[in-house]
Amino acid sequence: MNPKEAFNKHYIAIIGGSISGSEAAYLLAKKGFKVIVFDMNKLPYGKIEDGLPNWHINLRNRQIKEIDAKLNHPNIRFVPQTKIGRDIKFLDLINNWGFSAIILANGAWKDRKFPISGIEKFKDKELIYQNSFINWFNHKHEHDYMGKNYFIKDNTVIVGGGLASLDVVKIVMIELVKKQLYLKKGIDVDLFTLEKQGINKFLDEHATKFDELDIKKATLVYRRMAKDMPLKSPKDSSEESVEAAKLVSEKLLNKYTEKYLFNFIPLSVPVDFKEKEDKLTSVIFQKVAIENGKIKPKENSFFELKTDVLISSIGSIPEQLEGLEYEYSSLKMKENSAYQVAGFENVFAVGNAVTGRGNIQESKRHGKQITTLIIDEHLTEDALEKWLTNINNEIKSKVDKDLNAIIREISKLHIQPNSVIEGILDKTNLIHKKIGYTNYGDWIRKNTPDRLEDMLKNKSNCKCI
Repeated sequence: MNPKEAFNKHYIAIIGGSISGSEAAYLLAKKGFKVIVFDMNKLPYGKIEDGLPNWHINLRNRQIKEIDAKLNHPNIRFVPQTKIGRDIKFLDLINNWGFSAIILANGAWKDRKFPISGIEKFKDKELIYQNSFINWFNHKHEHDYMGKNYFIKDNTVIVGGGLASLDVVKIVMIELVKKQLYLKKGIDVDLFTLEKQGINKFLDEHATKFDELDIKKATLVYRRMAKDMPLKSPKDSSEESVEAAKLVSEKLLNKYTEKYLFNFIPLSVPVDFKEKEDKLTSVIFQKVAIENGKIKPKENSFFELKTDVLISSIGSIPEQLEGLEYEYSSLKMKENSAYQVAGFENVFAVGNAVTGRGNIQESKRHGKQITTLIIDEHLTEDALEKWLTNINNEIKSKVDKDLNAIIREISKLHIQPNSVIEGILDKTNLIHKKIGYTNYGDWIRKNTPDRLEDMLKNKSNCKCI
């Protein structure tokens, strides 16, 4: 039996279909393996669809096109709307389905818990987490949107640092200004214009002062200084390179505050809250100092920020699956292995499904690469595309490297008998029948949501009386 015929007898399950999942699936499929890709959402695009703010139109569409080209392969069967851990237990998948191997590529979707005891009672009311907030922002315009709804209010407080928190504060200010421009001035502007042009420039061109809009600015609070934001990595470990990188990060934040008109408070951490009639009314912060790179709270140095909405943007971690071992928030890997999951011979992980030490540093490095491009090229879509392309190429390169090792491990396993393969196909056929899935192309066309840019274009082209 030649290698491809042998690989044909191996069915591999991949959990998650976005960048790393689609790359892994495609590499396996090209070698002759049969692959089942499970995704918890209707679409396999992950944070390209639900975590990247929807003003990145061309970037999103290019990334989606690439994922589609990989997953629409004859050796790949896509199984959407199926969350492992909820719809199928992980141990059931590994013990009863008969897959030769399972590869985790499910990314990091769980928000880190906000670090104040008792504040969770306000979740999805006055306390909003970043992942669900951006998902709402991206999809709230859709006619069949059934997710959580949020109301952006004056004087919103955002806690966090890095590019994700900058996206959040941009959304808040753009939405507030967009609404008040219409109510106060009769100016109907779309979010794409405000994002690209900047709030300050748009107001200047329309002879409008910010104070006329009767808006209280959003406030971004960060535990370190602007120059410490993880936005630019130094070229090397020299003191000169480190300081130069910090200056770039500081420059970027200043550019954002100028362009989108929000407040920034550094060197502060949340420690308590106040409430009235079961509603969050303010957050208590403590000032801190940085000593030898570590955060040290200042004694008797507290201040209060009144707010109707608190948005947590302090990072994401993978959701833990019952049956797998974890060390704190990190998936436990076999000793001396970057891809093989502890406790199993045939369970592997790629991409952000692992948040071990190496991956954390990798993620930080990716996040830092964008800054110089953004500043040098004036926050353009091209700059972000270059950055994201670099990230994705690094992810794909690592997946490719790990997949070669994973394939060697899978090749050692016994090939699956026809009865096991038929069982896998029968079970996935039942899921497909239940959700009305026929083939990848038709499913994507049917479930791609209404695009806001298309709705706005149709509205502007409307000649109706």
